[in-house]
Amino acid sequence: MVHFGQGDWGIVDSCLEPNSKRPVALHYLKLLQVDAEKSVRFVLASHWHDDHMQGISSVFKEAKSALFACSQAVRTPEFNEILSSWTGTRFLPGGSGVDELHSVMSELAKRKADTRYPSPVLASANKVIWERARQPAITVKALSPSDAAELATLARLKPLCPKNSKARRRLLSLQPNDTSVALALQIGNHRVLLGADLEARRDSGLGWIAVVDGFDKNEPKHQGFKIPHHGSPTAHHAGVWDHMLTDDPWAVTTPFVSGNVKLPSVADSQHILDRTTGAYLTAPPHPAKFRDSNKTVEKTAHEATLSIHFIPGRYGQVRIRKDANFVPEAPWNVELFGDALTMSDYVHGTH
Repeated sequence: MVHFGQGDWGIVDSCLEPNSKRPVALHYLKLLQVDAEKSVRFVLASHWHDDHMQGISSVFKEAKSALFACSQAVRTPEFNEILSSWTGTRFLPGGSGVDELHSVMSELAKRKADTRYPSPVLASANKVIWERARQPAITVKALSPSDAAELATLARLKPLCPKNSKARRRLLSLQPNDTSVALALQIGNHRVLLGADLEARRDSGLGWIAVVDGFDKNEPKHQGFKIPHHGSPTAHHAGVWDHMLTDDPWAVTTPFVSGNVKLPSVADSQHILDRTTGAYLTAPPHPAKFRDSNKTVEKTAHEATLSIHFIPGRYGQVRIRKDANFVPEAPWNVELFGDALTMSDYVHGTH
């Protein structure tokens, strides 16, 4: 979530608050007594993986004054075929990114009843998603996907079209995630880079290499970085740190836990700390132990499985703020809530 000042908000991706099961963005705005209907200017889905899309259609439905933006890949016939094929199937518990996206498209159709072709804002490299002219001036610009990334993704989409529309399934994740939308935010003289889940590729037309190559080295660098893909090695590209970020920027990421996969690892985090002293995690990547109010259910579950736990296990928030009228060199104010912690504490086991 980004507060640009003067009552303007932007929301990138969505997840659910553990207790209320409402989208975190709506939960947070309610706590601040901010009217989502009037204050949210854009809602952007960086990509359609489930861990980035949970509840995003609910966010967009409440943000009635907002535009919706997503990767330009959704304009392709291949994606439309998948969307129409998968919609209405019996999805696995927990929802589906494509299911959420269909709900968003339905909401767009209601808002744009005067056209046969309601469309989100389609993000692509160096395209402005939203801007504000009044001071401090705001520009929200997509840095990806590249044209080459769109073509590479189309080659992977076609085989995913389901043969049996009645199957109980979920759209498979596309790896690597070439169409993820990375964003550059400019608020007055301040710049922040949001990395989404964009990965580093060897191909110069894809991923972070394409972004770094397209970055004007004469432009001011970014003072903050939402680290992509949960801090995994697949998303690390030295050129981002060397050419697009200031020295010792703040950096923050979210954990990912699935089976034996826990991101970021201690080694991943240390790699990040070699680049900045101001790195943070919204929570450590540790799953919570399984508990059930019905002890018979809990006993049976433990006896029937080798390993069982809740995902996600722990939950927190990192809030990083600065007055837009301050000089770029002024420090940012960092606040940690819930299970959020410094990456240094995670590495040294002091969390």
